[in-house]
Amino acid sequence: MQAILNTPGFVFSFVFVFTLIVFVHEMGHFLAARALGAKVDVFSIGFGKRLFQRTDRYGTLWQISLFPVGGFVKFAGDADAASVPDTKAIAAAPDTEDQEGIFHLLPVWRRAIIVAAGPLMNFLFAIIIFSALLMSFGSARIPAKIDNVTPDSPAAAAGFMPGDVIIKADGRKVNSFSDVAAIVSIAANEPVDFIVERGGEQTTLHAVPGLVEQTDPLGNTIRIGFLGISSATGVVQFQRYGPGQAVVAATAKTWNSITDQLKFMGRLLRGRGSVDMLGGPLRIFAYTGAVGTAPAADVQSAPMSLAMRVVNLINLAALLSVAIGLVNLLPVPVLDGGHLLYYAFEAGTGKPLSDNLQLVGFKVGLALILSLMVFATLNDLRYFGLFDSISRLFS
Repeated sequence: MQAILNTPGFVFSFVFVFTLIVFVHEMGHFLAARALGAKVDVFSIGFGKRLFQRTDRYGTLWQISLFPVGGFVKFAGDADAASVPDTKAIAAAPDTEDQEGIFHLLPVWRRAIIVAAGPLMNFLFAIIIFSALLMSFGSARIPAKIDNVTPDSPAAAAGFMPGDVIIKADGRKVNSFSDVAAIVSIAANEPVDFIVERGGEQTTLHAVPGLVEQTDPLGNTIRIGFLGISSATGVVQFQRYGPGQAVVAATAKTWNSITDQLKFMGRLLRGRGSVDMLGGPLRIFAYTGAVGTAPAADVQSAPMSLAMRVVNLINLAALLSVAIGLVNLLPVPVLDGGHLLYYAFEAGTGKPLSDNLQLVGFKVGLALILSLMVFATLNDLRYFGLFDSISRLFS
């Protein structure tokens, strides 16, 4: 782990990916604000000491700060980067001209659109990236036809047979064997319905994936769901995409990623999911670094390898962008979803939540987010074996 943390390529890859995601998210807020009449005081990439700043003709200060992982858009009338209303400043602007552009004085539907635009831009970014990659490179897939069923496995218990073609899994249309693997991996100990084609007829099978230890791309052991089926080796189908096909496939991929993550969070809350798959900042740092520093096979392929590393980092940014957009929509104060919750209350009652209750909500939300970050970081340290190393020192 220490070697990873000391690799400049890992740091560059991590900063590149997260700066891109943050820029996309905040640009969603910014564009919606400009379109709907809210004045933007600050557009910031990063936190801390300013390294670069420029004020545009609309009065928005654009800045890049010392710590680039994160960012914010500060609207007129905000007290801070969390968009807490600055009630004193708002009250000190009694004239209509002075109130123009103050975010918190806009109609509630405008504020809701501006807030929702950040996560929605994350999803749109993913669709655009996935579409571009599909049009440029196409896709290779292994058909979801079962070649072998492991004896005494969950698949065998459910009645799977060699030759079965999986049509749907957990309510989702299956296009490849990797689709099945993705669904099963997050469904350990949870019943999953499969629709298979057997002898020209469709049959529904009910399976409960087990839990198995596997080695992930970083060489660490994780526990994921498994079914006990395999596909025929060497059977790969390649597909090219036109613009329309690529957008449809990219939208489906983004939607499937959203639903998979929601199901995974639901299973974790029910105590069914494996926390091994819950990665925090350290694990994301390691994954982005591993993708960004993958070595070339030889000197001749080094330029192509560099180009592919950039492409793979952008693809990873698209995947993480979906996760960031979804997390920001959670109904937790401080996050965009928390603001939308407040606006829903305001739309329903005709008046906003009191300043004191909003402030309490923001404090509770911040505590929840910090607690989750601490838990995820501790989970990462366990994943990297730090606690095992410490226990061996004292054993």
